[in-house]
Amino acid sequence: MYKVFFNERQIRICLKEKIAKNKPYVSFNALTTSNDIKKWFDSFRNDELMEISLTHPDPDLFFKIFRSAFREIPAAGGLVISGKMVLFIFRNGKWDLPKGKIDPGEKPEQAAIREVSEECGISGHEAVRQLLSTYHIYGSPSVDSKETWIFKETFWYEMSYSGPLTGTPQKGEGISGVRWIPDYRINEVFANTYENLKLLLTSEFDEIRY
Repeated sequence: MYKVFFNERQIRICLKEKIAKNKPYVSFNALTTSNDIKKWFDSFRNDELMEISLTHPDPDLFFKIFRSAFREIPAAGGLVISGKMVLFIFRNGKWDLPKGKIDPGEKPEQAAIREVSEECGISGHEAVRQLLSTYHIYGSPSVDSKETWIFKETFWYEMSYSGPLTGTPQKGEGISGVRWIPDYRINEVFANTYENLKLLLTSEFDEIRY
C-alpha cells in the first residue's frame, strides 16, 4: 500500500481486497493513463473526502502512473537522534522535521545532511540508515504555474549526532524554533504536526499512540 497526502487528506493506493469495509474508493484498471489520474484528481480536490483508496490490480505499476500525472520535485530530510533526544523544528506553526528540495546533481543523503545543517544550525551529524519515504501533493507556489500540482517524495534518513543539544532556526524558511525532545515525549508532537510525519514517526517509535 502507498499513502499520499494532499494537505491533510490521505490517498491510499492498494488492491481492492485491502479496503476496509464501508470506506470510499475508486477502481482503476490496466488501461489507466496519467490523464485519467489528472481528471480524477481535479474532481477529488474539489470534494470534501478526507481519505480515499484508489484500487488497481497492480498497485506498484499504478503508483508509477499516478505520480507521473504530476510534476515531481524530490526532497530529503533527517530524523536526528542524540541518545534519547530527537531534533524537531517549529515551522509555520507546526512541529516538523528538517527537510528541503534536492539540488541538481545532489544525492538524497547529501541533501538531507545539508538541509539539517541549514535549517537547524548544527554540524557533525551523520546518516546511519534510510527510512521510509513520504509522499504529498501540493500546488505550485509560483504565480506563473499556479495550476501546476507538485508530487513530492521526501527521502528520510535517521541521523546520529553527538554535539551540543542546541540549534539555530533558519528563519527565512519559516522556522521559528529548534528543539530537542526526549523520545518518550514524541506524543506531544502529534498534537500539532503533519499527517505524513505521523506516518514516519509511528514507524520509528513504538510507544506512539494515536
